[in-house]
Amino acid sequence: MIRKVMPVVFLILILFAGFMALTQEFDFFLPGFVNLESGSITSGWARPPRWFRSNAGGMVVEETRTRAAALQNEFALNIIYANQNEIPVFLLPYITAGNFLEIHILYRNSRLLRTQWLLRDAWGNTRLNAVLFEPNGSNTTADNITLNINVDTRGKSGFIEIFDENSLLITEHRFFASGDKSRIDYEFSNNLLISSSFFSSENNGEYNRIYADYFRYNRSLSLRYLERVFYSDLQITIDPVHISIPRRVMDAIDAGYFVAERLNLYPGFFGDVFVDGGSRIIYDTDDRGRVLNQTFFDEEDNIAWAINNTWQNNRIVLTTKTEGNNIYTAEYEYNSDGEKILERNYTNGVLDRVVRTQGNIDIEELYINNVVVLRAVWENGRKISETMVR
Repeated sequence: MIRKVMPVVFLILILFAGFMALTQEFDFFLPGFVNLESGSITSGWARPPRWFRSNAGGMVVEETRTRAAALQNEFALNIIYANQNEIPVFLLPYITAGNFLEIHILYRNSRLLRTQWLLRDAWGNTRLNAVLFEPNGSNTTADNITLNINVDTRGKSGFIEIFDENSLLITEHRFFASGDKSRIDYEFSNNLLISSSFFSSENNGEYNRIYADYFRYNRSLSLRYLERVFYSDLQITIDPVHISIPRRVMDAIDAGYFVAERLNLYPGFFGDVFVDGGSRIIYDTDDRGRVLNQTFFDEEDNIAWAINNTWQNNRIVLTTKTEGNNIYTAEYEYNSDGEKILERNYTNGVLDRVVRTQGNIDIEELYINNVVVLRAVWENGRKISETMVR
């Protein structure tokens, strides 16, 4: 009888050990859950703090047996499963019932580098990700760190990301050491991004809505055009559009959806733009996400200017800005590696400027009546010589 029972007991022990190993790996079994009514967190499967060898990004490399062993590495990570006395005040507005909190503390050479708070739901999905970076020269070490619920964002940089039940990023807060902060709200329809709104605040004041981007798609769900509406008066440059896109949306879309890294900066003689609240810019794109046209409408919905781009081999070879009776044109040439080696600028068909690029050297020539009058040499963006040409 004993011989029959022993294999069964041995098998049960193996299964139990495997179950315990799984609970070590999956955060779902770790939490204490927030009870908003009582303000308490039930312990659940919560365990004591754990220490890990980490990389510079705060990712777990391997668990260590002791705190001292973890801190012998350049990067060490301490994961704490929080109780109700360890939730920072600045996170309280985002705490919801049924969620639990993890605190990830990253050290470099035993000095505090950053603190991260992860709020998860009952299924283990991240609903909030908050990170605060310590100011340069922080002297906080693993020996004197304390969890302070009154921690705030003043004098620190960092961010708070808030996710919905589908793990889509719906709000992104960013904090700066100067006290300024910004917020981006994302709106989805059937998991498709349809708008993003940018808000800004100075010195921890109230948020002001600056602009909003509205995305329009064709039947194949490729971006057809983008409309940017401005709600505040400000000065902008007319460089190619920089669009706020949640990371998970960027991971899901075609790599050709936005190709901002292939866009040229528009020439300086196109000028800066002062926009008033109520003005807007519409960006038309092709099926590869390349910006073909951008049209600026003033607050009275009149066209102030328009820019048209001509593409070849994923590079802009000609860009033209029409503003009133003036037409400004830039032509580009590239080498076999796709690097820009020549730029010509025209106003109403008359040559104004030529820039030739050789490695880190730019040779700029200014023209009057198609004759060179000034030649300047730039190295790494710094002017090193300037010569009048007779």
